[in-house]
Amino acid sequence: MAPKSGKGKTNKAKTEKKKKEEKAVAPSLVDIIVVTPYDSQIVLKGISTDKILDVRKLLAVKVETCHFTNYSLSHEVKGQRLNDRVEVVTLKPCLLRMVEEDYIEESQATTHVRRLLDIIACTTKFGKPKRNIPGPDSSKPKKNGKAHNQNKNGLSPPATPNGETRVGSPTSEPASPISENVGMVAIHPTPKLSDFYEFFSFSNLTPPILHLKKCELKEEDDRGKGGYFQLQVKISNGKVIEVVASEKGFYSVGKLSLQSHTLVDLLQQLSRGFANAYGSLMKAFAERNKFGNLPYGLRSNTWLVAPSVGESLSNFPPLPAEDENWGGNGGGQGRNGEYERRPWATDFEILASLPSKTEEERVIRDRKAFLLHNQFVDTSIFKAVAAIQDVMESKSSMNSSPGSVMHQDQVGDLSIVVERGGNGKFDSTLNESSKQSDDVQKNLIKGLSADESVTVNDTSSLAVVVVHHCGYTATVKAIGKANTRKPKVQDIEIDDQPEGGANALNINSLRALLHKSGVDSSEGTLTSLSNFDDLDASKYLVRKVVEESIEKIKEEPSVSKRSIRWELGSSWMQHLQKQENSTDGSSNNNKDGSDVEPAVKGLGKQFKLLKKREKKPSDLNGADSVEQNNDEPNNDEPSSLNELETLLSPEAFLRLKESGSGLHLKSVDELINMAHKFYDEVALPKLVTDFGSLELSPVDGRTLTDFMHLRGLKMGSLGEVVKLSENLPHIQSLCIHEMITRAFKHLFKAVIASVDNAADLPSVIALTLNFLLGGCQTEDTDQTLGDDHHLKIHWLRMFLSKRFGWTLKDEFQHLRKLSILRGLCHKVGLELFPRDYDMESPKPFGKFDIISLVPVCKHVGCSSIDGRNLLESSKIALDKGKLEDAVSYGTKALAKMMTVCGPYHRNTASAYSLLAVVLYHTGDFNQATIYQQKALDINERELGLDHPDTMKSYGDLSVFYYRLQHIELALKYVNRALFLLHFTCGLSHPNTAATYINVAMMEEGMGNVHVALRYLHEALKCNKRLLGADHIQTAASYHAIAIALSLMEAYSLSVQHEQTTLKILQAKLGAEDLRTQDAAAWLEYFESKAIEQQEAAKNGTPKTDTSIASKGHLSVSDLLDFISPDNDSKGNDAQRKQRRPKVNKEDYVTKIGSFYIY
Repeated sequence: MAPKSGKGKTNKAKTEKKKKEEKAVAPSLVDIIVVTPYDSQIVLKGISTDKILDVRKLLAVKVETCHFTNYSLSHEVKGQRLNDRVEVVTLKPCLLRMVEEDYIEESQATTHVRRLLDIIACTTKFGKPKRNIPGPDSSKPKKNGKAHNQNKNGLSPPATPNGETRVGSPTSEPASPISENVGMVAIHPTPKLSDFYEFFSFSNLTPPILHLKKCELKEEDDRGKGGYFQLQVKISNGKVIEVVASEKGFYSVGKLSLQSHTLVDLLQQLSRGFANAYGSLMKAFAERNKFGNLPYGLRSNTWLVAPSVGESLSNFPPLPAEDENWGGNGGGQGRNGEYERRPWATDFEILASLPSKTEEERVIRDRKAFLLHNQFVDTSIFKAVAAIQDVMESKSSMNSSPGSVMHQDQVGDLSIVVERGGNGKFDSTLNESSKQSDDVQKNLIKGLSADESVTVNDTSSLAVVVVHHCGYTATVKAIGKANTRKPKVQDIEIDDQPEGGANALNINSLRALLHKSGVDSSEGTLTSLSNFDDLDASKYLVRKVVEESIEKIKEEPSVSKRSIRWELGSSWMQHLQKQENSTDGSSNNNKDGSDVEPAVKGLGKQFKLLKKREKKPSDLNGADSVEQNNDEPNNDEPSSLNELETLLSPEAFLRLKESGSGLHLKSVDELINMAHKFYDEVALPKLVTDFGSLELSPVDGRTLTDFMHLRGLKMGSLGEVVKLSENLPHIQSLCIHEMITRAFKHLFKAVIASVDNAADLPSVIALTLNFLLGGCQTEDTDQTLGDDHHLKIHWLRMFLSKRFGWTLKDEFQHLRKLSILRGLCHKVGLELFPRDYDMESPKPFGKFDIISLVPVCKHVGCSSIDGRNLLESSKIALDKGKLEDAVSYGTKALAKMMTVCGPYHRNTASAYSLLAVVLYHTGDFNQATIYQQKALDINERELGLDHPDTMKSYGDLSVFYYRLQHIELALKYVNRALFLLHFTCGLSHPNTAATYINVAMMEEGMGNVHVALRYLHEALKCNKRLLGADHIQTAASYHAIAIALSLMEAYSLSVQHEQTTLKILQAKLGAEDLRTQDAAAWLEYFESKAIEQQEAAKNGTPKTDTSIASKGHLSVSDLLDFISPDNDSKGNDAQRKQRRPKVNKEDYVTKIGSFYIY
C-alpha cells in the first residue's frame, strides 16, 4: 500500500536507505594455508570473522599440529610473531608459517606436557567404570532369575530400566499425562548412565603413555643446558624413558641422546611402540570427526564425574586440563586473591555513569561491564568458598541453628557473610525472594523503565553474589563507599581476559570432596556392605527433617503477598507497545500481525481457547484505563505523576510518557495491580500458547526456568502452567518434574544443613537420595520403607499445594527418576559416580556413589542487551523467511557478542549457533557447520557435557553433517543428542520426536528405509498425541513418512500421507505460504509417480529411473525443474531466484525448539 502522505514516503525512503547502509556483510569461508614445522602444508577451513587466536584453536584440533603449544605465526607481509588479535581477512595472501619458539619459562614446558596428557586422556579417562558396586539387595535370592518384587499395599508399581515407574495393571485408570506409556517406543538401545562418557572414549586403543612422572633434575649438567625438570615416561610397551624438559625442547637421558622441540616427536624417535600407539590415536581422531571437535580439553563440569575418579575418591584425579600438577586449573580470575582489594564500589558507580547513548558507546561500556562483573563474580566465589571451608574446618557450626550467621568479614569493599543453611525459602533468587513492598515497587519500576542499560545501572543487584555450598550460604557484596569524584576522567582500567576468556571459571573445580584418605578402593571391588554399611545409622535423620518441614508448611500463611520480577515490567511494556503499533494504520497493522502471528501458527484446535484468552484483556492497556477512569477526581493525577517522577530519572520518565501507554499517569499501587492482572491474564497464557506453537520448547528444568524468568514469570506459577497446559502433556510433565525437583531440593538442603560432621555427608546424602528416589517394593517383614514412602508422599503433597498451588495425585508413580536425579544434582551441586542405578531398588545409592559437593552460585548476568536484541531480530527474520535480514542481524549479533563477551563465552556460542542455522537455511552448509562446531566446543567446555545448549549443538550439527553427506558422522552426533534427551525430557517430547525424524532421515541415507519408517511412525504418534492431529509439526511427520515411502516406491501411500500434509498446511498457514506450496508440489510429484507406476504395471514396461526422492528433500523450485525440465524460461529463472532465498533445499525443515527437522 502506498504511503498516505509525501512526508511518510520520505521517511520510509530514508528508513530503507538507512537499512541498506546498515546491512552487515555476510561472513564467508576462508582457506587458511599454514606451513608446519615439518615444512608440510595444511589447509584450515576458517571464516572471515576469525583472528589469529582462532587459527591457533584450529591448529589445536588438527592431528598434524595438535601437539604443538609453543610457536608463533609469521606472515610474509605482516611480519613475525603475529598478535592474536590480527584478523585473518587482512592477511594477503592467507599463508602463515608456524615458527617453533623456545620454552623461555618452565611453565611453558609444563603446559606442553599437559597438552600431550590431554590428547591421550581419552584412552584412559573415559572408558567404562572399573568400579562395580552391587546393589544392597544383590545377595538376596531371586525368583525365576529376576529380583523378587512385591508391590505391598500398592505403594509403588514396578520400575523401568531408565528409572521411570509405570502402571502395569491393564485394569488401572487411564495413564497419567506424564507417563511414558503413551510416548514413543525406544527403538535405539536404552541409554545407561555408565555410558555417559563413551562418546569421548577411545579405551579400545592402546594408551601411548601408561604413566608419566615429573622429577627434579638429577644431573647438574642438565641444569646448565637450560633444563627445567625431568620426566619418567612409561610408554605403551612398559618401557620407561627418561626425558629432560629444557629451554630448547626435550631431550633423552642415556646412551642415545636425541633432542626435539616437542615431546611427541622425541618419543616417536625413541620408541616404535609409542609411535604406533600415537599414530593409531591420531587415525582414530581423524575418523571420529575430521572437522574437529576432538575429545580433549574437556573439563569436569557436569553432575557425573569421569569414570577414572572411581580409582581414588579422596584425591579426585583431575582431567589434564585442570590438573594443577601440570599447570592446569579450573580457570577464572582472582584465584590467588589478586583482585580482593579492588575498589569495587567505586568501579561499579563509574560504570553506571559511563556514556551509553549510542551503540558505539554502549559496546565500549558493555565490554568494561562484562570484564568488571566477571572479575567480581570470580573473586567473590573464591572468597565465599574459602570462607565456607574455614567455617567447616573450625567446627564452629556444631549444634548451631539454621539461619544463624557463622562468619562475617570484610576485605576491602567486599563483605562476606556466611550463614548456616542460609535462606531456606523456596525459589530464592536475587530478584525474586523478598516480600517487601519496596522490592515489588523497585522491580516493577525497573522493568517499566528498562532500556539497554538496565543491568549496568542497577549496581545494587550487579554487585551481589550468593554461593550455596555444603549446607552453608555465603553472600558477597561490594559495600564500600564509592569515590567517584576523585578521578578527573571517570573511567575503569581493567585487563582483558587471558586466552580470550577460553579458561573461564569452572565452578565444579571448587568441589568439596566428601571422602577422606583411606576409603578408596584401589582394586575397584567395593562390596555391597562397604557401600551401604553406614546408611541405617542415621535413617531417622531424614524423617525428622521431613516432619519438621511439614510443621513449618502448616504454619505458613495460606496467602502471601505477591512479588514481581523486573522482567515482567519489561514484558508488559513490550506488550503495550505492540498493541499501540497495531493501531497506527492498516499497513502497520498487517506488519504487526505478521510479527505476532508466527507465535501461534500451526496450533491445533485444542489451543484456540488459549489464543482467544490471550486477546481478551483490553483493560491492560494503560491508555484504555485512563479513558475508563475519567470520572474519577482529577486531583489524584498530579500526586500520581509526582510519585512516578520522584521514582524515575527524567530520561526514564520521559521514555515512559512517550511510549503511549499512559502508564505515567498511574500511581504505583495501580501499576502493581495492573501488572498482576497482566501476569495472570496475558503473560501466563501467552507462555503456554508459545509452548503449544513450539515457539518455545523447553527440554528440562533449566530451559523451562530460563523461558519463564525471561518473561518475568515466577516458578511458583508452575502449578498454574500445568492447569493451562491440559492439551500439552509434555509441558505438564516438565512442570511436574520441575516442581518435584524443587521440592526435593528444599528437603535436600535442609538435610545437609542439619549435618554437623562433614564425614557423615556421603552416608546422609545417599540416605536422602534413597528416601526420595528409591523404590518401595518390600517384603512382608519390612514396614519401614512403606512408612517412609507414605511420609514422603504426604510431605510432597503439602509442599506442592502450598508453594505451587497444585495437587499431587498419582503422578509420582510415573516420574522419570533419572531426570529428577539430574535436575536435583544441578540444583544442589552434587557430583555422582556414573553407574547404572537401579531405581527399582529401595537403596539405589551408596555412600561411595556420592563423590563431592560443588558450589551453586547465583548472580546477575551481564552481557550486551543490544546483542540479544539483534539475536531476537535474526530469529524473527528467520521465522518469516527473510534470510537476508536474518543473516545481517545474526552477523551483527555475533560481532557484538564477540566484542563484549569475548570469542569463547556462552553468549557468543548462542550467536554462533543461531547464525549457523540461518546460514544452513541459505544453503551454505559448510559455513554453517564451522559455526556450529565453534558453538559446540564452547558449550562443552563452558556449560557442561549435558547442558541443553550442548545438546542443541549436537542435534543441529548432525543435520549439517548429513547435508554434507557425512551420514555416519551425522548419526554419531544425532545419537548423542538422543542419548542426552533421554535423561532430560524422555521419549514423550516434541524435541525427541524431531530427533527421531532426523535419525530416520539419516537411516534413509544409509539405505535403511524400513528402520527409518519405524522412527517416523513413532514420531508421528508422539506429535499427534502431544500437539494434535492438525498441528504443523504433525504435518512435518506425515511429509517425512511420505518421503520414506517413496524410497520404497510405495507412491500410493506417499500420496495419502502428502495429502494429509497439504490439508494441515493449507488450514494452518494458507495457500500462499511457501511450505504449503512445497507440499502441493510434492503431492503432484507423488501422484505422477503413482500413475507411472500403475501404467508400468499394466504395460509390463521396465521401472523408471531412480526416484527423485532419493536425491534428497528438494525445494519447490528444484522439484519443478525435475518435473518440467523443458520449462526453463527467463521468467521461471526470475521466479526461482525470487523464491530461493526463502525456500532452499531444506525448506521443509520445521523449527521445533532447539532442533530443525524434516
